[in-house]
Amino acid sequence: KWGSLTPQRMQGRKPRVGWAGSAIHEADLAIIAEVVKALHEEVEWVFFGLCPEGTRAMVEYHGGVVNSAYPSRLASLNLDLAISPLADIPYNHAESHLRLLEYGALGYPVICTDITPYHGSYPVTRIGNGAKEWIDAIREHVSDLDELARRGDALREYVNGNWMLEDNLDVWLKAWLPSQS
Repeated sequence: KWGSLTPQRMQGRKPRVGWAGSAIHEADLAIIAEVVKALHEEVEWVFFGLCPEGTRAMVEYHGGVVNSAYPSRLASLNLDLAISPLADIPYNHAESHLRLLEYGALGYPVICTDITPYHGSYPVTRIGNGAKEWIDAIREHVSDLDELARRGDALREYVNGNWMLEDNLDVWLKAWLPSQS
């Protein structure tokens, strides 16, 4: 589903910065509500599934879709930069890194919260949850669109090289099957 999708870059009048998720992420989006308001004249905000409260008039919003349509809809957003804020709560420490895999499969560079599921060797930018940190990081990233594209390509290569099932089947078999000793 993901391998053949090729979102386009630099499709907006301004850099397209976006997020995808569901209603369970209201607390996560609250982190960036102020950021959306502060940067809405500098970037095109794109939200898929939910948007921060009080920002609907400032963003491009896409409602949720059935699971089978999710990959192509996410690709159709044509983001220049994806964000993944997570509130520092116990539930989020148990979250998976699925969002990084999804964004990475599409070649979207990522800024995310520096929190348990996003630790590791992913080539992403991890920051705290302060509004100033998010604003500064987004501005720095969108100031050089060529570098932003390079970051997206690096994340895609990382995901393709380390997380595609067909290329790592032996690792999965060892994890799921009983030991042969």
